[in-house]
Amino acid sequence: MFKINPDNFKKASFWTIILVYLVIVAGGVVRCTSSGMGCPDWPKCFGKWIPPTQISELPANYVEIYSKGGHLSVEFNVIKTWTEYINRLIGVAIGFAIFLTLIYSISYLKSKKSIFWLSFISFILVGFQGWLGSKVVSSNLLPFMVSIHMIVALIIVCLLLYSFSLTNILKIKVDRNLKFIFLITAFATLIQILLGTQVRQNIDVIAKSMNYENRNLWIENLGNIFVSHRLFAYIIVFLNVFLIYKCHKIGLNFIRNSLTVIIALEITSGLILTYFNFPSLFQPVHLVLGTMSFGTLFYYYTTFEEN
Repeated sequence: MFKINPDNFKKASFWTIILVYLVIVAGGVVRCTSSGMGCPDWPKCFGKWIPPTQISELPANYVEIYSKGGHLSVEFNVIKTWTEYINRLIGVAIGFAIFLTLIYSISYLKSKKSIFWLSFISFILVGFQGWLGSKVVSSNLLPFMVSIHMIVALIIVCLLLYSFSLTNILKIKVDRNLKFIFLITAFATLIQILLGTQVRQNIDVIAKSMNYENRNLWIENLGNIFVSHRLFAYIIVFLNVFLIYKCHKIGLNFIRNSLTVIIALEITSGLILTYFNFPSLFQPVHLVLGTMSFGTLFYYYTTFEEN
């Protein structure tokens, strides 16, 4: 009988998680460089499986062609086109990786059925995410659709992290209250990410209205959503500092150090965005650090056992 090595599941699951984070990075780069319409069609890019590298490869009336498809402003830019294309390639890689993860999870059907079902749901969601990506393009990057796309990515991260944690033989025993605070902090971080997507939506609108100039005025025009995002950041910092202190007291040094590094970098990137006119480079950095913080907190929560 054909047998699947459970260790292969761990490897496939690990690399799928890495690829999901990479596509979040790529998505952030696409958004901050306004490359979302670098490929105005889907799944092809300018009607090709491999995008053009120069405008001469496109028909002379390509603007008219894509305008008929509902795209109001299409202008070929090789950098933006290939930025979006690479984002899509990583998405395809996730598709293959999640398929392998599902296949390898079959080895747990008798011992831990939940691993198989979590992998199966993740597989379905990755397919849904691909379809959703096509809708994001066809909607001309409607901000609401972009945010939904991000939320689904985080759900996939949670499912993969949880299934991966179930393969661990050794569990970390902690106080019940500490485990609960990790969950609360992860949930609060998720809310903060969602608030951040709302800030980003408003930034997109404001930037476009100002012709992507006067960056120093963008934040002051955000209004209450930015105030809420900033106030909630204080709550996130307080919760993380408390967790760092508790982990230090009970000797969970690796967890203490990882939380310290991530939250410190997240605070730094947020301050740079706020006080240095929203530099494009730090937009995807801030996003990825937020999702890493959420993933780290959630993973530790799943590996904890109550005393």
